[in-house]
Amino acid sequence: MHADSVTTSLRLLQRTALFGELRGEVLESLLPHVEPLQLTGGETLFRRGDASDAVYVVASGSLGVFGPGHSSQHERLLGVVASGQTVGELGLLARRERMATVRALRDCALLRLRGAELLLTLMAEHPEALARTLRRLLEQVQWREDALDTQAPRSFALLGAHPGLPLRASAEQLLRALGQLGSVLLVDAALGHGRDPAWHDQREHEHEFVVYVADGDAAWRATCMRQADQFLLLAAMDDAPAAWPDPLCRSGADSLLRPRHLLLLGAEGEPRAQATMGWLRGFEGSVSPHHLRGPADWDRLARLLARRATGLVLSGGGARGFGHLGVVRALRELGVPIDAIGGTSIGAIVAAGVACEWDDQTLLHAMHRAFVAGHPLRDLTLPLIALTRGQRATRLLRAAFGPRRIEDLPIPFFCISSNLSAGRVDVHTRGVLWKWLRAGAAIPGLLPPVLDDGMVHVDGAVLNNLPTDVMHDAGMRQLIAVDIGGEDALPAGFEDAVLPTLPRLTWQWLHGRQWPSLFSILARSAMVHDDASSKLRRSLATHLLKPPHHATGLLSWKDSLRLVDSAYDYTMRYFEAVRSRDA
Repeated sequence: MHADSVTTSLRLLQRTALFGELRGEVLESLLPHVEPLQLTGGETLFRRGDASDAVYVVASGSLGVFGPGHSSQHERLLGVVASGQTVGELGLLARRERMATVRALRDCALLRLRGAELLLTLMAEHPEALARTLRRLLEQVQWREDALDTQAPRSFALLGAHPGLPLRASAEQLLRALGQLGSVLLVDAALGHGRDPAWHDQREHEHEFVVYVADGDAAWRATCMRQADQFLLLAAMDDAPAAWPDPLCRSGADSLLRPRHLLLLGAEGEPRAQATMGWLRGFEGSVSPHHLRGPADWDRLARLLARRATGLVLSGGGARGFGHLGVVRALRELGVPIDAIGGTSIGAIVAAGVACEWDDQTLLHAMHRAFVAGHPLRDLTLPLIALTRGQRATRLLRAAFGPRRIEDLPIPFFCISSNLSAGRVDVHTRGVLWKWLRAGAAIPGLLPPVLDDGMVHVDGAVLNNLPTDVMHDAGMRQLIAVDIGGEDALPAGFEDAVLPTLPRLTWQWLHGRQWPSLFSILARSAMVHDDASSKLRRSLATHLLKPPHHATGLLSWKDSLRLVDSAYDYTMRYFEAVRSRDA
């Protein structure tokens, strides 16, 4: 080994937790067993099931540890091995096959230390090294599905769909927005082309965010992609959609599972209806669209990329859903950003109006017209499938939201429905907006289900009335949830088990002894969940808001204006208390 390489290897071993506190002569005795290794971004170091034959030290760059996902066809990222850390010691010490696949997240320089016997001897002669190894192994055992909460993306590749796009100006906008969240560096071809992995690694250590701009030749574009945690794919809304030029970005077969964001440049105002889908059709798998019309949109994008965004989740709850409007009004006045929004049933309908960027008056007018003046449940029919035909509800939603598609909304949005055919919750982030709002509000027995592609969809509240888990899985860590479902939504004022005859029932009703209505029973039945899942979803919220609407029935639409004001006052008091506490 060359003298400079020996010195570099010795310094690197001294930086690691595994070897760092060993005496100098002990470290020097390891050097004949060390060999350098280079990996390009995306290249596999070893696979799950391979024989364990070496320990690896990351000199520069970073490695990703990948394991089985929720289904056998998918992997998930379990953890990140940064520069100065080691990987592979568990399999070597236990003399067992590799339990995970490890790939280079960046161009990497490594040191490979071969031989189980050498490591076992080292552990026996130096117990302090053994203790550090055991601590590291315990950390590996504790890697869980949510281990990436603290691993926010730090490097981004900004790639243009074609050379005519304002790539540099867009990079400057992103740099300005990310700069509000931490130190940021723009690396273009002039600065970064031809640099070794150690140079890129040092830039990431010096800055919280690094933006790679693919403004050079094909080799530089490939370097940008290898160095990135996420791909930012820039296109213009008014350009004719075309297949993305980079096969890796287009196919979705990226072995590093890096998220893809489609950045659509457009004019001021609401994005043009149905324009986004043409671009999305050119990709396989999941791609998140973002509409960029001005600085506010770039600021939202930066918060989403850095996992500093605020997500708002609105539950179902019938007429109590008007309280969501008061919460939204309060959040806007308090300056709390709503970077993404979603919900269930009536919560999803209010959330859709927010995602359309309707102001408070427009939102209130649309909700009042749909639920109070529109009487969506008055088209009664022979109850073979439901008590109503669903025609009025469908017409009102189509009138409110028109031809909009979910992917065209300026603010990222989702709604959910309960897929009775598959027995699962379906999350809708694409498709015709009114259709999936109608499906997600189809209270079984009250409104007929929505039939789509051989599946039967009903109210999302049947399976998940507060989908904080959906927002959390989307990377949102600042999460405000509004729960207006309530365990008290259907009280009983007396005891009985058998309905009296119709004349007797009428007499009791006139004298104040009222059974719950069939409509109320069906509405409440859609929101009953087991305590464990409900508690888990509530625990995911950073702020759980529960406006005091206990006295309001699920179908008491006449109380709509009072609910708006009550929820507004409640939310203002809640956040005043939070700010006083944090002061």
